[in-house]
Amino acid sequence: MKTQGLRSGDERLVRAFTAALRTAPRFGRDSGFPRDWWRHLGEHGLLGLSFDLDGRGPRAEWPLVARLACCLARETGSLGLTLAWLLNEMVGRCAIGSPADESQRGWLRRMAVGDAIVGLAVSEPEAGAHPKHLRSTARRDVHGQDERWIIDGAKSHVSNGPVADAVVVIAATGGAGSRREFDAFLIQAGAAGLVLQPAVSAPGLSASTSAPLAPLQHASLKLEGCLVSASARLGAAGTAFDRIARPIRVIEDALLASAMAGAMHAELDRLSLWLRQAQPPHALVRKLGALHLELTVLEAVANRAADSLAADGPGVQLAQFNVGSRRLFERWQSEFEALAVPLDDLADPIPAICRDLRCVLGIARGVGEARAFEAGQHMLQPKESDEVTA
Repeated sequence: MKTQGLRSGDERLVRAFTAALRTAPRFGRDSGFPRDWWRHLGEHGLLGLSFDLDGRGPRAEWPLVARLACCLARETGSLGLTLAWLLNEMVGRCAIGSPADESQRGWLRRMAVGDAIVGLAVSEPEAGAHPKHLRSTARRDVHGQDERWIIDGAKSHVSNGPVADAVVVIAATGGAGSRREFDAFLIQAGAAGLVLQPAVSAPGLSASTSAPLAPLQHASLKLEGCLVSASARLGAAGTAFDRIARPIRVIEDALLASAMAGAMHAELDRLSLWLRQAQPPHALVRKLGALHLELTVLEAVANRAADSLAADGPGVQLAQFNVGSRRLFERWQSEFEALAVPLDDLADPIPAICRDLRCVLGIARGVGEARAFEAGQHMLQPKESDEVTA
């Protein structure tokens, strides 16, 4: 991974990150989430890099987080672990933030040392993450000086849900229509009324085939009269969707570009190693080189997304940029698979990385297609003319 443009302190962090990955415990895609691997990163101070734990600001802003994600995906060949690492950064920084409550700060500290994993629950079955369709609710319950919240509903696609020590749940708390209000609640696993259920395996996979993004795991959850204290609520009342759920989708897309670039480097690295044992024809060597050159451009595109996120935040322009860049990554991956898949006895873990990339490229595909349609409509709208009619 290139570190051009990084400060000297950032470069040291990149080197420390790479060294820690190379000395980390081994993990398998079929062995569940590797908590020992996770704690190894925590012991080396490589979790929670974007958290503000002591009031002096984060150790890493989004551009450096993105470059580290690229490094992680390339070194491990695992988009699942890379996404888990990114989610840890995003949930800690965007969902929990800089709370005044000591118990919430305690969760941040535990996340930063690898002692706790916190999931994020926004999407719902048959509803996705659209605020108009979310049905989970939280109602305030006050008895004297005791204030609590009672949460009911169901959530789907909770990343790292089966191993989460706590979950941030987004639920409606008031309003109606386009003015619905949502709050976020940090709920500890095992709380009464909270039931985590592992997600159903993807169809079409044989018993010997790992699920996409393994060892990252997903879960659904049910909340039936789940009772939490007032201190479990995160941030300003009624603002959770616009403050957390909406921007985190754009943030994740921007950072995933760097993760995908790292995974694509991992594919090329392993394919090159495999081809060294053969005598590939000149045409194949030329195609391999072309993919490498194109990937350097995609890496620059990914860096641009992270830089824009840091400079301007997760706005509409970045969301549109993410859709356009995702199409470029899809085309590159299709060309790589057209080159690699016909080869016999293709070395592991190339097929697994391909499945992971296809899974990530499919995340929020409907949202991307909607944005593309809006862009097309905008292009077809008649432009105002300065011409004065007779």
